[in-house]
Amino acid sequence: MVVLKSSEERIWHVDKSSTSSVTEESGSSSGSSRVIREENQSESTVLDGKSQSPVMEKEVKPEISGVVISADGGGSAVIRAEVSEAMEALLGLPANKIKVMKRAVK
Repeated sequence: MVVLKSSEERIWHVDKSSTSSVTEESGSSSGSSRVIREENQSESTVLDGKSQSPVMEKEVKPEISGVVISADGGGSAVIRAEVSEAMEALLGLPANKIKVMKRAVK
């Protein structure tokens, strides 16, 4: 059994654009002035030109937080150590996140 810390995440490429404008109005007779600021932001997903599907920017694979292994030879300390070392090398997990158990016989 593999225990995941997070799920897979896909980040799509998005074009972001913003515009802003400043308008200053001043009244000549009353001496008053007014400043108008406008900002517009827009986002759009970038599509592939051929297939018109969204362009993926990054794909984050799930992070494994631990594993539990049931093995036929799990009753032997040597087998448990070898399986644990293999999982450490394969998955990059520390030994305390790996549990090797003896498989129950039916």
